[in-house]
Amino acid sequence: MDEIVNRIMDSDNWPNIELPENLELLNDMAEDSFSTGTFSGLLSAILMYHQLVEAMCVHLLEDCHFLIQLSVHPATIQFTTPKNRMLGIYVGELKESVSFHKKDEFLEKVTAFNTIRNEAIHKMRKSNLDTVSEYLREAKHLFDEIFELYDEIQDDFRVVFHGFKKDVFGDEYS
Repeated sequence: MDEIVNRIMDSDNWPNIELPENLELLNDMAEDSFSTGTFSGLLSAILMYHQLVEAMCVHLLEDCHFLIQLSVHPATIQFTTPKNRMLGIYVGELKESVSFHKKDEFLEKVTAFNTIRNEAIHKMRKSNLDTVSEYLREAKHLFDEIFELYDEIQDDFRVVFHGFKKDVFGDEYS
């Protein structure tokens, strides 16, 4: 069996989020920071949420790459997922990739989150901190929506991958 067949036949080899235990810890710390309601707590939380959004985008990009590889099989295509890039780079990569369930809504919310985060960071020294705190609260609201969308999109990708495993590769490679 070739590499793509080995991957699809074992769901443990499907794209997954890198170091989920670290991201879970980061999310817990962000929630704790945000719940303080202080400016420093809100700011810390948004910076951590930003890292989580980046990880979601990388995971979705890897899902897209895997879907394309499955779709062109037995032909092959290789992808390199950029690492340690700015969120906008990942958003651009996702925009240029294959369509998926709620892609546009996800990208709109991620772009809005990133814009608000940037505005809050750059307005800190020039604006009233209460005003900046409102931006940070808005970003948190967007993060929660992004997380829900991401979860729904991941469920959909898993169903699609399972369909490939069962209907496309199952009979031939079982």
